[in-house]
Amino acid sequence: MRWIGIFLSVILGVALWGGAALARGYVPDGKCVIVLASKPSIAEAIADVRARWSDRDTVIYQSRNGWYAITGDVVWKTVAEDRLASLKARGRVPGDALCSSGASYVALVGRYPATGGMAQPAPSKPADDLLAPFNARRLSQAEKRFLQLALAFEGDYNGLLDGDWGRISDRAMESYARREFSAPPQNWHMTMLAAKVFELFERDGWKLHYNSALRMSYLFPFGAYRDGAPSDSFANFDHTRSSLGLSLARGTESQAERIHRFILERGGRGAPYTVRKTNYAVTAVITPNGGQLYVRSHFIDGMWSSVLVSAESRDLPLFRAVTASIARGNAPSLAFEPQGYLAQSIEATLALVADEDKLTPAAPAPRVATAPAPATRQTPPAGPKATGSGFVVSQAGHVLTNAHVVEGCTRLKVGSAEARLIAQSAEWDLALIQLPENRVVEVASFAPMPAALNSDVTVIGFPLNGLLSGLNVTRGAVSSLKGLRGDGTRMQISAPVQPGNSGGPVVDRTGAVVGVVVSKLNAKELAERSGDIAQNVNFAIRGEMAKLFLFQNGVTPRLSSSGAPIDPVALAKTASEFTVLINCY
Repeated sequence: MRWIGIFLSVILGVALWGGAALARGYVPDGKCVIVLASKPSIAEAIADVRARWSDRDTVIYQSRNGWYAITGDVVWKTVAEDRLASLKARGRVPGDALCSSGASYVALVGRYPATGGMAQPAPSKPADDLLAPFNARRLSQAEKRFLQLALAFEGDYNGLLDGDWGRISDRAMESYARREFSAPPQNWHMTMLAAKVFELFERDGWKLHYNSALRMSYLFPFGAYRDGAPSDSFANFDHTRSSLGLSLARGTESQAERIHRFILERGGRGAPYTVRKTNYAVTAVITPNGGQLYVRSHFIDGMWSSVLVSAESRDLPLFRAVTASIARGNAPSLAFEPQGYLAQSIEATLALVADEDKLTPAAPAPRVATAPAPATRQTPPAGPKATGSGFVVSQAGHVLTNAHVVEGCTRLKVGSAEARLIAQSAEWDLALIQLPENRVVEVASFAPMPAALNSDVTVIGFPLNGLLSGLNVTRGAVSSLKGLRGDGTRMQISAPVQPGNSGGPVVDRTGAVVGVVVSKLNAKELAERSGDIAQNVNFAIRGEMAKLFLFQNGVTPRLSSSGAPIDPVALAKTASEFTVLINCY
């Protein structure tokens, strides 16, 4: 197993999914923790706890120097010296014991309550002990859904991504742990699962997508797909790295029935799996050559929406992951809590990877696979020199952004996809870039009328990328219909913007684009010149200018036909589908 590569993916994955480094306040202010011993490896530290310190509560921390501190009581610093002297005099602590502020601790590895014998990890606290038996009751529903997805990608789980952790999920986790580690499931095994999912998501752009036309959600690799063979009944898409295929349809009841009969007629091995209800239907078969076919249909708003998934037998894990994800309506995100049990377990595992010892308890236990360090470590490729935002404006893969976002770039990426510059206007500060292979998921619609003074607007983008995680949404109003010094091509907005927002869309209450973020007033420079401090003075290129720029460059902007305001949460969800991160190299 490629351990270092996987854990580099974990580090990236935590950032992409909204995770953040956990707070390091392991020891309260004004207090210190008594250090009983330090060991060079986690295995030696656990063995020492069992051998010498099982008569008291202990905690193991990893220090910045890579050693593991075995600690006991937490005491006030004002009495620490007297407390240490008393404990040493009674032989309760070694003569070289000290009281540490914990400033050098980088990870909490495990808590071990007093047992009078062999210490066992306390299962009630998140990320306390990676070597404890896996227990799904410690996980939130979001974390369980994520692990169900990870087990589906491994080919072990065949069920819905519902977070309902029962016998099917338990059997899947047991199957994975036995196959990969020749041991019953342990907490650190789930961090291995997370690492693999992050790696797949980063490589192929997997995304749980809500299709507003079908009113259904499904998982698909939007960073690695191509259009499938033309069909009168379906919109077809193929994964470029596997045999996985996705077909979408919306039609009448009779059309949905024909789709399910079509699938049944292609079955060849074993009995088909079918579900027939008043408002939904499922059909799954194995073809004569071992391929997999699955279709799920739901009756929504007077029509039947169908999602069909196909794959050859070698790609069964991908097939199971996609079929498990299909849901009516806008399914919850697959992200999990950045401060939750799973995230903390990932952090603790990352700390242990730096140590080259085996993740194996010192006491006799079932055989566990070791984590060997590679001979060499790869240097990560250089990141972008600048980033900005943009939004998709055509099904042909055109993305609109600012000219200053792409200025001086020798290479462009939209997310993880390569892109090329095809037009720009320094005068209007607009640029048009092209995505390859028609990788578009959703297209932004422009408002047919200009934004009105004091109308509500929302700004969507990727500000301060690398410092802030993921998409950022701010709200405000149109505070002026003109820009600086009466510039009629721009408007002033009060929605906060930061570096990296440039090129992102400004949308109205219906989700339609009314402008393109371009700049914010330099408050420091204004204060130096005038003595006044400006707040929330930001500018956007008017939507009319953006539409004209698109027309001039052969792109017909899509116009919104809906004038009804939508819920702010739904608006952010909709805008996130067409707003993209632009990387400049």
